[in-house]
Order: sequence, then structure tokens, then C-alpha cells
Amino acid sequence: MSTVIPFPQRPTPTTPTEAGGISTGRTAPVVSAVYTVAETAEILRLSLGSTYALVRSGEIPALKLGGRWVIPRGRLHRWLDDLPTASVEDVGRELAAIERREQRQQRHDNGA
Repeated sequence: MSTVIPFPQRPTPTTPTEAGGISTGRTAPVVSAVYTVAETAEILRLSLGSTYALVRSGEIPALKLGGRWVIPRGRLHRWLDDLPTASVEDVGRELAAIERREQRQQRHDNGA
């Protein structure tokens, strides 16, 4: 007859300091080399459809791997950094255009 001696369970670390790391109070996120189109859409605050259109047109730097679009993190961030910034005049023109559209809509709604 053989005797089975169970091994004791090893305690699993519940905090980063128990695992030998620095405690930040939260778990470290997994960092990927690429973004999905959905992640890119979230980062850019665009709809998924608009983001796919920009990826397909080549406006957003992306690669098609195995039938799936991926956006390299570094290339996306460089692309964002290289985008032109709006001047005060650009913002003023855009605000004026919005105001004109709102005024036209109000006149249309009032039947004028």
C-alpha cells in the first residue's frame, strides 16, 4: 500500500509587493506592440466605421496581418504628433461656421 502525501498549496501573491514588485495599488496593464482598429477608434474618439475607413484609405498607418488590420503603436503616436495643429484663426472660423449653421437651423425651425 502506498501513501500519498499532498504537496501544500503555494500562496499566490495578492499584491505587487508580495510578488517582488513596487506597489502601485493596481495591476500592471499588458502592453501590446499594436492596437486593434477598435482600440484606435477609442483612442481617437471616432466611430469604428470612420476608423476603418481611415485605415483602409491609408490615412491612419496600419498593416493588414492575416486578414486583420493592426495599427503599430509607435507609428500611430508619431502620426498623431505630426498632425498639424489648429491656429486661433482656424478655431474662430469653425466656431463662426457652427454659429451660422445653428442660426440657419433656428430660422428653418421657425418657418422663416
